[in-house]
Amino acid sequence: MKITAIALSGGKSSRMGRDKALLEINGETLLFKTCRTALQIADSVYVVARSQEQYQQAIADSLNQIHLVLDRKFEGALVGFWQGLKAIADSPDWILLLACDLPNIRGDILQTLASKLVDLPENAIAYLPRYLDGDDRKQWEPLCGFYRWGCQDSLAEFIEKGGRSFQKWLGGQEVIEISNLPLSMLFNCNTPEDFHFI
Repeated sequence: MKITAIALSGGKSSRMGRDKALLEINGETLLFKTCRTALQIADSVYVVARSQEQYQQAIADSLNQIHLVLDRKFEGALVGFWQGLKAIADSPDWILLLACDLPNIRGDILQTLASKLVDLPENAIAYLPRYLDGDDRKQWEPLCGFYRWGCQDSLAEFIEKGGRSFQKWLGGQEVIEISNLPLSMLFNCNTPEDFHFI
C-alpha cells in the first residue's frame, strides 16, 4: 500500500494574525510536525504553500522527503488539494491529506487507519472522519484523512465546473466514515487563544 501525503499551508491565517504553519511547539513548527508525523506512514509529503521562501527553512532538514508545491493564488483548500495532486510524479494508492495546523495529530493512529485502507470498498474515494457543525449536522472533516488516488477524475470535473467546496464534492461521492477517532486529533489552531490552549 503506497501512501503519499499532502499538507496544506497556503491559508492566510487571518484569525491567528501570523502564519499558523510556522508557529512553534517545543521548538518545532506546526508544519514540520505535520510533515514528520505524515512520514510515519507516507513515503513523501507535498506541502502546498503560497511562497517558497516562507517555508524553505521550516523543511530544510527533511532529507528530500518533503516537497514544496507553489500555489500563489490559493483559491481554497479544495483547489490546494488539486494542486498537490498534480505535483505528485508517481501514482500512489492513497493520499493522506492534512491541514498544517493540527497540533494533536498522532502517527500511531494514522498507522492504524492506514492499515484499514486495503479493506475499503473499491468505489470509496475517501476515508474521513465527521464532526457536528453548529447546527448539529454531520459534516466531513476533509483535511485529516485519506483519498484514493483515483479520486482525481471526479475532483477535476467538479473544479472545472466551478466547485470549491469539499462538502459539496464529497456529498456526491462514496466516502467511508472513520469511526472512533479521538476528537482531539481534529483540533486546529485558528486563533491565538487556540494556540495558548495547546
